[in-house]
Amino acid sequence: MRLAPRDELAALARVAPLLRAARDLSRWTEAASAHRGWQRPGPELSPALAASAASALDLAPREVAAAWRVAIAITTTAAARPDGSPCLASVLADGGTEDVLAAWDRALAVMLESEDLDGIATALYTVGAPVGMDGLFEAYASAAALPERAAVPGRPASARDLDHSAVLSQALETLADLGVVELGMAESDGSLTVTLSPLGVWGVHRRLRAQGWHVPVFGASTGARGLLSALASCDAEDGEAEIAAWLAKRPPAGAAAELIEAAATGSPGQRGAAFAVLDRIGLPAADEVKAALGRPLLRAHAAVWLLEHGIEVRIDPADRTWLLVDLGAGLLEEAEPQDVVGELLPDLPAQEQAEIVAGLWQVSHPGVTGLLTALSDHHPDPGVARAARKASFKARSPAAR
Repeated sequence: MRLAPRDELAALARVAPLLRAARDLSRWTEAASAHRGWQRPGPELSPALAASAASALDLAPREVAAAWRVAIAITTTAAARPDGSPCLASVLADGGTEDVLAAWDRALAVMLESEDLDGIATALYTVGAPVGMDGLFEAYASAAALPERAAVPGRPASARDLDHSAVLSQALETLADLGVVELGMAESDGSLTVTLSPLGVWGVHRRLRAQGWHVPVFGASTGARGLLSALASCDAEDGEAEIAAWLAKRPPAGAAAELIEAAATGSPGQRGAAFAVLDRIGLPAADEVKAALGRPLLRAHAAVWLLEHGIEVRIDPADRTWLLVDLGAGLLEEAEPQDVVGELLPDLPAQEQAEIVAGLWQVSHPGVTGLLTALSDHHPDPGVARAARKASFKARSPAAR
């Protein structure tokens, strides 16, 4: 998941219609109470006060109820006046980024709880794309009908579906007013769609993390291990952005040192990714890469990297075969075996491939057996597959171990 910058999120929260309505309603009730000598309203507005507020602020009754829930909820997070009353106006106008986001996040929590929309919000987050409104209505109605069926067994299904559609429509309008969702139209047929806004993604992400979900975020990696883990789950464009942002925060030599340490303790895939990022640093990383020649897990990677950057270094045939196994094991972490087989030795004649594969059993690498198994099961050339089966048998023998 990629989260928008916090300053941008705060700017969106400041202009969310529901927060502004909560601010205006808080001001109006305070002024009305002071003018008429009323006691300050509690968690629920009286019908008379709610009707007066709706007329004065040009809000629908539903909007008044939602705005007051938000105003009361933000009392605990917004800056307070000396008498203890919430000052939502000052938060939206002058509050810092974190104050505004804290107020908005509390508003999100109370709206999801009061409208029972946690499941819908989580589903929209998980899909990560616009969802057809009709499908959303059906899913909501199906979920809501389960407990209701037990409570009111004789009620017609058509009445239930109509009620659920109306409830969900109003709830989505409220979430749109808070800036949680965006309503749109599908290009294919012009049907209505709903998706989480950047602000909604941020808010639901926080809630899921608090519930124990593991949700990686691009741009949030604090060290080289975090960067390499993030790269394993993003496409090329996001990967380039992640690398650029990570390198921008570090001097070249320091970034290279972090990457070398992460490569030395990481998986084969992370080793390959680390040296790919070192390519982005270039020659300023050369001293750190030279030092890595003395580390068995990194020697082959480091030697090839140095040669590719014009620095003379000796590389043995054993280094090349070890590197081949390490790269193959790294590919198997993320790709299907048949795809790895097609990528590993694509430019060599089948006879040469068979000769290389036949000797891989001698490579001291924990991933060699898995790679040989993939080659034996999926290589399209029978000779190469047969050589892989024999080598796999030898690699499993006690003498090889």
